[in-house]
Amino acid sequence: MLISSALIIILAVGGLALFSKSGNPPGLINEQLISCPNKPNCISSENSHDQTHYIAPISLLPEQQKQAMIAVKTSIIELGGEIQSEQSHYLASTFSSKLFGFVDDVEIRVDTKQSLIHLRSASRIGYSDLGANKKRATELKNTIQHHLDTMIGTL
Repeated sequence: MLISSALIIILAVGGLALFSKSGNPPGLINEQLISCPNKPNCISSENSHDQTHYIAPISLLPEQQKQAMIAVKTSIIELGGEIQSEQSHYLASTFSSKLFGFVDDVEIRVDTKQSLIHLRSASRIGYSDLGANKKRATELKNTIQHHLDTMIGTL
């Protein structure tokens, strides 16, 4: 009985992981990252009024704006993400969990008018992610900032 229950759970989780591989990142709405749903598996810097899902954006110095997307792409790849689509000021990528391969969407928008890099990291399926997207967003912010700082040093 215990083995049957464990097998059912493993098959269900595996099916959800497979299902999470389908789909696409949400994209931009009115030139902004989409708001987080009412679930704890999403974090975004775009909507400061939603403190439950908020993380501060990355501030850019004027001399960093031209290198911003290079730093973003380098950081995504360095941290194990796969770039799905790219525009001049927007990048969509995915990250997969190591154990079951659940897919999370990470989207980044460079706002040159306000000199900010906005990011959003969210699970495609499920409710809780045990803080994985917040951890990833923080790590990504730190890595992007490191690359931006390094690039300024080489100008």
